[in-house]
Amino acid sequence: MVKRVVFIPETPEQLSSEWLTNVLRANEHLTGGKVSEVMQTPIGDGEGFVGDIIKLDLTYDSQGVGGPESIVAKMPKLANRAMGELLGAYERENMFYMTYADSLPVATPKLYYGEFDRDAASEKQEEILRQADRIPKLLQGLTNRLAWWIAAGKKRRYILLIEDISGDDAIDQLAGVDRREMTFIVGAVAKLHAHFWQRKDLAEQFWLLPMNIDAKMRGEMMHRSKDAFADMFSESIAHGLQPFIDDLSANGVRYCHELAEGPVTLVHGDLRLDNLFFRGEEVVFIDWQLVRRGNPAYDLAYLFSGGLDDEESAIELLEVYYHRLVTCGITDWSLSSLISDYRTALRVVLMNLSSVDQVELGDGRGQALLKIWIDRLRRRLMADCQN
Repeated sequence: MVKRVVFIPETPEQLSSEWLTNVLRANEHLTGGKVSEVMQTPIGDGEGFVGDIIKLDLTYDSQGVGGPESIVAKMPKLANRAMGELLGAYERENMFYMTYADSLPVATPKLYYGEFDRDAASEKQEEILRQADRIPKLLQGLTNRLAWWIAAGKKRRYILLIEDISGDDAIDQLAGVDRREMTFIVGAVAKLHAHFWQRKDLAEQFWLLPMNIDAKMRGEMMHRSKDAFADMFSESIAHGLQPFIDDLSANGVRYCHELAEGPVTLVHGDLRLDNLFFRGEEVVFIDWQLVRRGNPAYDLAYLFSGGLDDEESAIELLEVYYHRLVTCGITDWSLSSLISDYRTALRVVLMNLSSVDQVELGDGRGQALLKIWIDRLRRRLMADCQN
């Protein structure tokens, strides 16, 4: 259990030697001595869309014992803070680490410290979102703009200190992976999903929202972003994406709710290659800001659409995933249902990525990543959803 320290830093400059000493001591990660020096290094343009990620190299005085040589700090990104608040991303990742990280069947960075300003409304967010979903479509745009305004005005503080895993082998989403590597990853994903399969405690976590809870809001965001999306991804649209966009305009919200009728497990929600590392025979999962409860097919659609750089069908990979589930004791979902849900999930992924103009991507890797991702998603839709 994390022991709280009163002060919560709001900027990287506030991650001082004194504060880090107090946090590490309070949570028994440092025995005696103190942090004498902190060297900060921002991690990667385009790596975190709603959060800043900073590597902290720590130097201790002569009496410092047991403290980590380096850790990673995650804080809200100023440019995209409103989006992060609207998604509940910062609070959700903190709560995930505090609730489930220690008992995962897959590897994830060790938690050193996590804290944020509590908000009574956040514990009622599922109820609030369900009420918002009942608002007539005519008023949905106004409701979304109001929600955005409220999110932008929040000044809650969040901090997460986790293990530095830079010694593991990072996977580059721009480069993609081959089928052999993806098969290895899929086995780990099945293990994660099987661990939480149909567990009742998932619905008891106020921060672990159902995947379809904000379907109307996402549909309206897609509608608002259609012109910007068309300008940004005109080449993919011209090469076969347009029919899927037209279909989503009419049926996107329905697809979200159809997907929710399938089995429920813990869904990573941002399962892309940049959020995975290889560690020997293990796959390490990072970045749990978008974790939810819902249909596991969404994680697979998200992963394949962002990471497979060919035009072959992904159905064989789904078969690998399915058989791994069976070996983990999951027998209440058929392969045909998985394939059907995966095809629906690909469409929902496109719906969710269509409002990228509302996120500051930067000038470098972030924009390049989204262009490649949308074109890979086009290939997946054409290869896997037209037969």
